Amino acid sequence: MRFEFELFASVEDLLAVAASSFSLGMRQISTLTQYGDYVLFYSPTLSGEKGESIWLITLAKGTLPVGLIEFDYETKKIEKTNRPVNPEKSHFLVVKPQKSTILDLALEEFRKL
Repeated sequence: MRFEFELFASVEDLLAVAASSFSLGMRQISTLTQYGDYVLFYSPTLSGEKGESIWLITLAKGTLPVGLIEFDYETKKIEKTNRPVNPEKSHFLVVKPQKSTILDLALEEFRKL
């Protein structure tokens, strides 16, 4: 297993990138993970030589409230919400796992950079 990283300067920048993948006018909710000192999303979408898995970890140092949040791309304002009402804003479900061995390994590798 190998990790590749994409680090953003702020949580708002990370949300802007994640929100850019949403289709306009659709109420989509994407999951973000709050783990340690980082907000991140990750995917095991790549495979390298010899069949090894490559995980892309996109992260920013910071915190977000656990639960459903609403992000306004234009103002970069983040608000906690109970349900996704406004289709012009992006919505994220922030989860905080108690333990993640994959993220433990990834963050250990990241700190070596």
